[in-house]
Amino acid sequence: MASSPSGSTALATKIHAMYGKRLTRAHYLELIHKQSVPEIAAYLKQQTFYADLLHDVNESSVHRGQLESVLRQAIYQDYMRMLGYINPNERKFYRYFFVRMEIDELLRFLLYLNTDRESEYLFTLPDYFAKHTQVDLYSLPKIQNFEELLRLLEGTPYADVIRPFDPADGEIDTTLIASAFERYYYNYLNRAINSNFAGEAKDKLRRAVGVQMDLQNITQIIRLKRYFNVSPEDIRKILLPRAVRISQDSLDKMINAPDADGALGALSGTRYAEFFTPGSFEYVEEAANVAVFQYNEKLLATSTSSAVAMMAYLNLKSLELQNIITIIESVRYGLHPAETEKLLVGMKAVTK
Repeated sequence: MASSPSGSTALATKIHAMYGKRLTRAHYLELIHKQSVPEIAAYLKQQTFYADLLHDVNESSVHRGQLESVLRQAIYQDYMRMLGYINPNERKFYRYFFVRMEIDELLRFLLYLNTDRESEYLFTLPDYFAKHTQVDLYSLPKIQNFEELLRLLEGTPYADVIRPFDPADGEIDTTLIASAFERYYYNYLNRAINSNFAGEAKDKLRRAVGVQMDLQNITQIIRLKRYFNVSPEDIRKILLPRAVRISQDSLDKMINAPDADGALGALSGTRYAEFFTPGSFEYVEEAANVAVFQYNEKLLATSTSSAVAMMAYLNLKSLELQNIITIIESVRYGLHPAETEKLLVGMKAVTK
């Protein structure tokens, strides 16, 4: 079911206005030359549309974790603004954003749990999201093992997702759990699209989701072959089940390649080949993100469906926030601005 014509038009107008407030190339060039997290916070607060979000942040004393936690709220706020333009009876589809947030929070908590720092999650959990989620976020910091987490998640779909990965007193395999969560999320999203849309909107939504799945599979294959020497059989267990802009034959060639070089070479002739340089592994994830960026920018510019425009906007906003966090991390590790610039997604495409 689509939104009413008037609501759809108003939302589309709102989305394009919001995207007009994105960070520009000039903003990024200023940010990558900052020397500290407080300097980054001050610039974002004083010179960009993040000013309102950072209004209560003391930029002179803010540390990395605090700033990243506040910035994560930006995409949530934008989502809620857009949701206000959608008839309450038509919002079921848009819950996919909350599902994504729930999964991300559970994965973040698992990293704390695996290092015996579960209580620290309390200081980073998103209070603004707590009332919208079926996961009791405030109880997570009290969890001390996998069994307790499983009990907390009973009654949610996430219990069944993690149940097969009980570590039996060993370390939790967050890689396999993350893969299982990704499969759950994309299955959920594709079912929601099929149930709520038809025609061009359905096709564009499924294709946009498919592109993300393709690129996750591509980066996963290359990473596993480059750093872990995982067998083709085990790679197949981890991959997402659907290919959209890459043939199954090309994907099979990547999976069966003897090494990461061979996997990258197998991309030759595919629609993703232009984004990946054979023999270059340092920026594989950035290359995939550039492909996502370009696809979603085109989608946002050409779509007449508010649902498609909203999905494209959220994907682009997520990449912008990732860019900011990359800059923060680069300052932390003393990376040269020229090297940081190479890591930023869409840097060449954003408005000057």
